[in-house]
Amino acid sequence: MDSHTLERMKQSFNPKHIAVVGASTRNAWFKHIALYCNRVGFKGGIYPVNPNHSEICGIKTCKSIAKLPFDIDFGVVIVNHKVALNAVKNLNKRGIKNIVLISSGYAETGREGRAEQGLLQKYCKENDIFLIGPNCIGFINPDKKTSVFAGRAVEEKIIPGKIGVIGQSGAGSELTANALLGKSLGISLYVSTGNEAVLTIEDFMEYLILDNTTEVITGFVEGFRDIPRLRKLALMAAKRKIPLIFIKVGRSKEGVRVAGSHTGALTGNDMVIDGFFKQFGIIRVDTIEELVDTAGIFTHCPIPKGDGLGIYTISGGMCGIFADLCSKYKIKLPSLASETVTKLKSILPEFAIPDNPLDITGAGPQTKIDEAIEIFIRDKNIDIISPLCIPPKDSNDTFANNINKLFIDNHTRAVKPMVPNTFTEMNDYARNYFKENNVYYIEQPEEKFKAISHLITYGKFLRRLNNQQTERG
Repeated sequence: MDSHTLERMKQSFNPKHIAVVGASTRNAWFKHIALYCNRVGFKGGIYPVNPNHSEICGIKTCKSIAKLPFDIDFGVVIVNHKVALNAVKNLNKRGIKNIVLISSGYAETGREGRAEQGLLQKYCKENDIFLIGPNCIGFINPDKKTSVFAGRAVEEKIIPGKIGVIGQSGAGSELTANALLGKSLGISLYVSTGNEAVLTIEDFMEYLILDNTTEVITGFVEGFRDIPRLRKLALMAAKRKIPLIFIKVGRSKEGVRVAGSHTGALTGNDMVIDGFFKQFGIIRVDTIEELVDTAGIFTHCPIPKGDGLGIYTISGGMCGIFADLCSKYKIKLPSLASETVTKLKSILPEFAIPDNPLDITGAGPQTKIDEAIEIFIRDKNIDIISPLCIPPKDSNDTFANNINKLFIDNHTRAVKPMVPNTFTEMNDYARNYFKENNVYYIEQPEEKFKAISHLITYGKFLRRLNNQQTERG
């Protein structure tokens, strides 16, 4: 991405004043835009354009684009698609070249719509207009306290963070952003891309890779426009250790058909795309929940140096469940080193069997559990730990806090990546407790081991890539 494009995208995502062409009382689009500006703390002006009303949502209107103030640097267009291009042209005449086009009725509708979108695309490219959309719901930039967002399903508190969210599906990406925020995972930028007449998913990916804020990029993807460029971007992200975590719909014939009719995206052969993702380290997930948990682990854990997982708990039965899940998701459970076994035998109850997964037994907490866990963690065969944790009931829950302190101290020092096993149900106090200690927890074992497998697989990909580069000299 050249410096001009990068700078223009920065400007687009950080507008000073916003004009909304087609603001109306007949629908909620403008109401939502104004609401989210307020929610993120936007300090600029919002100028609804409507010739028939003096104010909308308590905000004074402008009668036409020509009457807009000259310091406006961003335009939103929500008029009928048949007159949208004319609105874009009038904004351009006013010097407004950064635009979100909410309106639908383009490539997603068929041949005539594709032709209409082609005219829009041609005009924007000839006039250096940075257009997001059409058929999208805009963006939210929590870090810069800016928003040009016409959706309504992002209901959680909007907090800045390290995770970028790109969505070709407006509703699907809204649910993704909301789920991330609901788990207290902050967002660097959320953008709904729609039909991508001008700016494409690849443009937004590259922007997030280069923005020096985003550490994880997530996406709700229906199709890609430029596979060779996607390959370059995947390698660029890997070089910066920025994982790409995508829901890519279209595994079935029905999914391909729906995706194509939704945004006009190029869905491609799913088997080829799946192989491409694996080759270039792109993590493919199947649900929003899996995406959120995987992103949560990546933002809280370093990349493991190897692929051996170590598990300890106080239940032999849970050890069996965890071992089965590791087998299901192809997670390696290495044998403990001989010196580890010897040391653990001297610490644990005589009926405990030093193994991986390790059952420290119900009597473990009455023994030198802190020493036992330190020995386990330091095992040379183990690269990532899934330790026991007990959600505390309150600040006086001494037993739980003592157990948790053992892994929290190691987690803070980042000795090895740690994804805890929650032994009992979470309550609000426990959720805040782990949040304050920067620990990401996953309550359901199935989802947890899926996410762990993604972390391990990505680490293996980075090591393989590094080895290939070393061999090339």
